[in-house]
Amino acid sequence: MTAENQEALIIKQTPSDPEETVVAAVPSGQSALWRDLSDREDFRKQAQSWTELLFAQLAENPDVTPVAVFAFRYDAPSRQLTPIGSHPRNRVGSTLTVEAAQSAVDNGRPVARGDMPGNDGLAKSAPMAAAAPLMVKDAALGVVVVEMRPAGQTQMRWAMRRLQWGAAWLRDALREEESQREEVRYTAAVEALNTIIAAAEREDFITAAGATVTDLATRFGCDRVSLGMRSLRRTKIRAISHSAQFSKRMELVARLSAAMDEAIDQRAAVLWPDDGTDDILATHAAAALAREHGAGHVYSVPLYVNGKFTGALTFERPADKPFDARELEVLEAVTTVLAPILDEKRRNDRWLITKIADSGLLQLRRLLGPAHLLRKLFIACMIGLVVFFWFARTTYEVSAEARVIGTIERSIVPGFDGFIAAAPVRAGDRVAEGDLLVQLDDRDLSLERLRLVTQRQRQQIEYDRAVAIRDRAEMNIRQTLIDQADAEIALLDEQIARTRLVAPFDGLVVSGDLSQSIGSSVSRGETLLTIAPADAYRVILQVDERQIADLQQGQTGALRVTALPDQTFEVAISKITPVATYAEGATTFEVEALFSGDAIALRPGMQGIARVGVDERRLIAVWTKPLLDWARIALWRWTPA
Repeated sequence: MTAENQEALIIKQTPSDPEETVVAAVPSGQSALWRDLSDREDFRKQAQSWTELLFAQLAENPDVTPVAVFAFRYDAPSRQLTPIGSHPRNRVGSTLTVEAAQSAVDNGRPVARGDMPGNDGLAKSAPMAAAAPLMVKDAALGVVVVEMRPAGQTQMRWAMRRLQWGAAWLRDALREEESQREEVRYTAAVEALNTIIAAAEREDFITAAGATVTDLATRFGCDRVSLGMRSLRRTKIRAISHSAQFSKRMELVARLSAAMDEAIDQRAAVLWPDDGTDDILATHAAAALAREHGAGHVYSVPLYVNGKFTGALTFERPADKPFDARELEVLEAVTTVLAPILDEKRRNDRWLITKIADSGLLQLRRLLGPAHLLRKLFIACMIGLVVFFWFARTTYEVSAEARVIGTIERSIVPGFDGFIAAAPVRAGDRVAEGDLLVQLDDRDLSLERLRLVTQRQRQQIEYDRAVAIRDRAEMNIRQTLIDQADAEIALLDEQIARTRLVAPFDGLVVSGDLSQSIGSSVSRGETLLTIAPADAYRVILQVDERQIADLQQGQTGALRVTALPDQTFEVAISKITPVATYAEGATTFEVEALFSGDAIALRPGMQGIARVGVDERRLIAVWTKPLLDWARIALWRWTPA
């Protein structure tokens, strides 16, 4: 057995009997594929070698005709299958292949799709697809698929078993790759936590930035680590490891700033020298930094916070200590975690005026930029309200409670003590001048008058007798007594006439009801009824003290009473009483007003609301006047003179 055609021994099943195994040598030309299959550094190379080896092994069975072998990586969140190997190379899987692969990862077990073979020993013309998932920790991380034409059910089961056994290679490789990723993530988390502690322990941004870059340089074995923050589309160096102070005019600072701008402008981490595995990125600034300041390797990572790039970190190492892929991934993860912390400290250390201006610009960008529809609607509504209240004007009116009273009110009072004999009217009745309002009892007066008349007649008889006997002295005495009786009778006649209380003018009884008081006594000067003209009224407004200064004589307004809410009566102020009254927790002034139009429908005693127009003002000024007046008083009260 020579090295040219046989390099190793493998265990091999016989196609005629799947349970029988023999030891066979590696066929000539497959040794390189077996070496690639054992290469743990390149998973794609492993997958490609695996597909070619499996295709070759299936082709050794004359009853199985392989068409293609595929290996896919599966992403569960997006449900996407990514090819990582195929034989023949660059072959695209058919719809049957994709269906079988998707079904295998969904069910977590091997499946077969397509035209199933019978037991006639003849290969089918249409291929079928067999798929086996690559399960790691009960999760499908990939799937392998074979398109083939088996001659029968036995050959199909043999090919499926060969697929499952062979898939163990890729499953182990995926498991190892996943373990390495978890290790990198764990290392990144630990390093990020340690760096966060170094940054969080400092209060101000400059101290935190200096501590952070020094800790990163020490932790990752870098000659220098620098931090720059973006300002006005340029990056300003804010901290350099192991350097408490540095001049902004240093050539090093300019080169570091250019290298950071290079990474930020390309929106990607920039490594110099490039390892050739990523997309080609511009590295002129990084090369200039390395050439002029002796750095063997330069790695610049942008800081990304809230949808924008706020700065960058630049790592420098000597030529004999390059960054490996694992370190690059850890550094990028640490930078991602540090970005919001450093940005928050920088924002907190700004001047207050800077914060205000920055906040204003942010709100302006949100207002003028895309999205934020509710904010735009709110601002539009506010602008509309401002414009409306600026141009909207209305009449400023003073509102006050009001009551209707007569222009002249006459009280009906008795001239002497007596008793009520009749009361034909009461409040609300219309009366004409001379109509009887109240009749007092005059029986005592009539009896007294009768007595005086009788007494006068007796004195008249005595007077006639004295005339007959020509007794002049007796005549004078009796004449005096007759005159006295006449005077007393005239007084009683006047009192009897005053028992009839009549209306002094045409009007309306506005108060008093004696219909239930017939026979009761009344005193001299006691008000029995009140009468007012039927067509002459005035209005008394109770104006709040805060608005009394706005009223002047001659201003016009309108009145609506509770009894007639659908009618408006025009009034004009005739008198402002300079006397305040306090009632129900408010101080008011009485203001008199006269009606300017027809007021026949009104009655004295009606109450309502009167509104007096003052002048024309902005609507917002009218609405806010009470609040502004209160604020002026409160400010004057607490402001020292």
